[in-house]
Amino acid sequence: VYVRSDRSLPHPGARRASGTGGAMALCCGGRAAVVAVSNSFYAVPAHLDMNAGAGGSSVSGGGESGFATGGTSLAEAAGGLPEVKATRILTFAQSSQVHPVIALEVRGAGPGGGDVARQKLTSLVLLASGRECATLDLTSTAETRGGGAAGGLVPTSVSATSPRHGTATLPSPILAASSLPPPGEGGDAPSSKTLVALLTADGLVHVRSPTCVAVPLSSVEVGTRPNDYFTLVPLGRPSSPGGDGARTVVAASYGGEARLVSVRPDGPQDFADRLLKLSIDCFGSNGFPRLELAEATGATFSATSYVGPEPTGHGRALLRQYLESVLGLDDGGGGGGRGHAELQLVVSDDDGGGTEVAVDDGAGDGDAGSPPPSSHSASSDLGPDELLTCTALLCLVCFQLGPAASLAACRAARSCASAMGTVRPAGNVSRAAMAVCSLVADRLLKEVDALVRGGRRGPTQQQQPRGQAQARPRSAAAGMEYFESSLWLLRCCGCHERALSVLQERMSSPSFRNASSGSSGGWSQIKFDSYLTTHLSELWSSRDDRCMGLVLTSPATAELLARNPTLGLGVFVSTHPRNGDEWSSLRPGDDPLSHPTWPARVVDLLKSVTPPGGDGPASPVRGGVASLPLTSGRALAVAYLESATGISTGRPADAAADLVRDGETPDGGRAADMHDELSYLLLEGVVAERGDGDGGTDTPAGAAYRDKLRRLLAWPGSRIRSERLLSSLPPSFLREHALLLGRLGRHEHALGILYSRLGSLDLALEYCDVRRERQLAGADAAGGPASSTDCPYLPLIKVVLSSDPDDPDRGAAAAVRVLALRRGSVDKVAALKMLPGDLPVSSLARPFLIPAVVEDESRARRLMVASSLLRSRHARLRKELVEAQLTSQADVRSPALARLGLGELIRASRGTRARPVHATSPWFPDVLLTRYHFRRSLVIQAQVANAPAPVGRAGAALADVAFVVAESSDEAIVPRLELPLGRIPPGSTGSVWCVLAASPGRLDGSAFLTSELRFTVRDDGEDEAGGLGG
Repeated sequence: VYVRSDRSLPHPGARRASGTGGAMALCCGGRAAVVAVSNSFYAVPAHLDMNAGAGGSSVSGGGESGFATGGTSLAEAAGGLPEVKATRILTFAQSSQVHPVIALEVRGAGPGGGDVARQKLTSLVLLASGRECATLDLTSTAETRGGGAAGGLVPTSVSATSPRHGTATLPSPILAASSLPPPGEGGDAPSSKTLVALLTADGLVHVRSPTCVAVPLSSVEVGTRPNDYFTLVPLGRPSSPGGDGARTVVAASYGGEARLVSVRPDGPQDFADRLLKLSIDCFGSNGFPRLELAEATGATFSATSYVGPEPTGHGRALLRQYLESVLGLDDGGGGGGRGHAELQLVVSDDDGGGTEVAVDDGAGDGDAGSPPPSSHSASSDLGPDELLTCTALLCLVCFQLGPAASLAACRAARSCASAMGTVRPAGNVSRAAMAVCSLVADRLLKEVDALVRGGRRGPTQQQQPRGQAQARPRSAAAGMEYFESSLWLLRCCGCHERALSVLQERMSSPSFRNASSGSSGGWSQIKFDSYLTTHLSELWSSRDDRCMGLVLTSPATAELLARNPTLGLGVFVSTHPRNGDEWSSLRPGDDPLSHPTWPARVVDLLKSVTPPGGDGPASPVRGGVASLPLTSGRALAVAYLESATGISTGRPADAAADLVRDGETPDGGRAADMHDELSYLLLEGVVAERGDGDGGTDTPAGAAYRDKLRRLLAWPGSRIRSERLLSSLPPSFLREHALLLGRLGRHEHALGILYSRLGSLDLALEYCDVRRERQLAGADAAGGPASSTDCPYLPLIKVVLSSDPDDPDRGAAAAVRVLALRRGSVDKVAALKMLPGDLPVSSLARPFLIPAVVEDESRARRLMVASSLLRSRHARLRKELVEAQLTSQADVRSPALARLGLGELIRASRGTRARPVHATSPWFPDVLLTRYHFRRSLVIQAQVANAPAPVGRAGAALADVAFVVAESSDEAIVPRLELPLGRIPPGSTGSVWCVLAASPGRLDGSAFLTSELRFTVRDDGEDEAGGLGG
């Protein structure tokens, strides 16, 4: 990092440091310098050597070493740098030349902050002058796009945020400041865990959070009057498991004295007492649910009985700053915690049915859209009770601060609801915390009613003490923001029925709707419906019986379905799988039809709804099946059941679907009941949509119902009870009869209806084609070929042959046509046997026999070519495998031996040619034995050389080659492992190994080993087991 700054700062220039007060601080990994000029602070950017650490030389000790690129010296490169321009980041109101100014980097750039070549680095900086102090975020950005300066140097720019929660004023001038990161963590620790110690002129050390410096956490007196303590120095202490997390700082005086101050983190009691006192300072003793808050947080009696001063605007602003810091809603981002800074809150349900809170310290530097780092338990940090109460108090104080704070209140309530999820009465949220939330929400609702409707204070509001200035939002837009905040609060405390009732009441109130819709921030009808849909969907997806029962019994659900059927239906189908992949990964317990009662109750509710509007036209969708207009309860129920069964979302049919008969499902018939309900609804729709005087012609809606009914009957995953539905079908539903008969396995009757009564060979062939596709799919799933004994086209041939007894030639011609159209799929031998014996061969030759013979011969040739290619590939892969095995076992560094952990090789013997004891066979190979001595092992290598093949004749390959030590004369050397070879081709050499466990201390003299070389002789092209033994 290089800086050239001759005249960057304004007159009178940088201030001198007083004692150890830092008038200048390096931030963002040294890329920016924060300098004090009078009562202002300026940030001076730097230039980066992007080549440093990239393999080239670096500048060291201010010498003249060359840069990584070229031979430019430091003096030449620095002389060519352009002037940097300082940026003013903050100006304090006080201008004191007596007391020091302080610039302190509280939190560094985070993990990897030492990598100064990163595009952006951000630091949290504390600035102090006189009695004022503030914290802000300073960001350094490398300008890499516009090219660098001489020597590979790249300029940077700096930018700063506004102070977090403004400027804080202490009772006495600030002399020194120190950052206190957690034990064992450096300056890159997140600000949620970092504290700041401020030494003031009255001899007090104030401990505060850098995200909310206006709120004191604790104070320690180190000096006496007159105070001569002037500096603070932190002492790093390694973290220890189970430690108290205390941080230590040393305060030193001009008189040579020093005090060691131990700062411990806040406990639950400290947090509860501070929150209650700040609330009393803000609202007064009776302006908020004081007793309920004390019970929820566990505040002490002294804090509960605290009287406090008259509420002022400063007290309200201070409480808002503190709560936003705790909840992580301050401008610095991040989450909150009892450490008063940035923790991300995640509240979920535990295994016991309660609520579990987890927090994330946000220390990572990923993008906003990236998933957060892994959370940890927050049982000792911000719990659900504290989260609820803090959010409720923040909404209340924002309401008193005026319209400008309405968005902050809504954001806080929405974040709390997102963190808490769907709160159930059986959770571990206390009744006191729920009471605080509920009381604050009710108060906001009363105030909003008065504001939106009449602009006056509600008559039921509690009277405030005399002299308390109450700032009220005066616009309907802000009133609707607070209305939404109250709804989120009711949802956070589990008052879902109350929240639905309030929303429905406001939606049906003309005065409230007219007043809110006339403002810029008012709610339209679609916004009311969308909010209601979101709430009902969360309740339904919670899978809690009470929450799901509330959705079904609430009048808001029925009115939403009648007013906006699409949104209302989305409440029940939003949790259903939407494609085949989601259906495949679905657990059995998550099936939409797995519950014994909820699907049936949903269907009853949907059938009872009467949406407005007349019959709309059916719109075509994929697959030729029209989409029903949601203009009746029947259409709503059909849409729900199609989503629940999966027929409209591509649910894969079960492999055993064809084996299920008449709804015999493992769930006791519950799924079959819903499938039957869907089939009867579709049948009812077809009958109801058919006009009286139209000759039985279906309307567009009736045609859509009929298409859906046929799709359900033909779907392999359908669980309908076919016999029951067959008895209910009108006689005119011939195609539906055929589909049901096919589900019952009566294929000849089904084909008789399609071919004889409907007179359509195309429909009959389509029926057989579907059966063929299912057979092939089942065979692929089972991993075998399709069965040839159950050809789906043979029943059709039988039907067409017997369709017209008076004209057998017509049936025979139709059978020949079937054979000609499906000659590649039909069982030819069985089909020919079914034809009449007097049928001339000439009538079969051209349409069927000749094309079938040509196709079979072509298929046979293709199979022979494929077989030859596969054999060639098999031989090549087998040869490569043998060569790889021979190479891997060629020496003692074999991977198989390395895995044994034999240790360091001590010595190796010279190779000895093996001599067989018995008469050798003509195939016995040359064997060379080598011994390798390790500390606790003896390894014997048998290098086997197979003889090459004779000229003009096939050679013999050695298979299953192994070197075995059959007997040892001493127990100190015993066999441990053999490494054989599967094959040694003619003319090749391979090594087999035998590992023996050796105990030299127990060896008595020499040891004699009896060994065998075992192998099998095979022809070079022989693959099967067998051959001659060796």
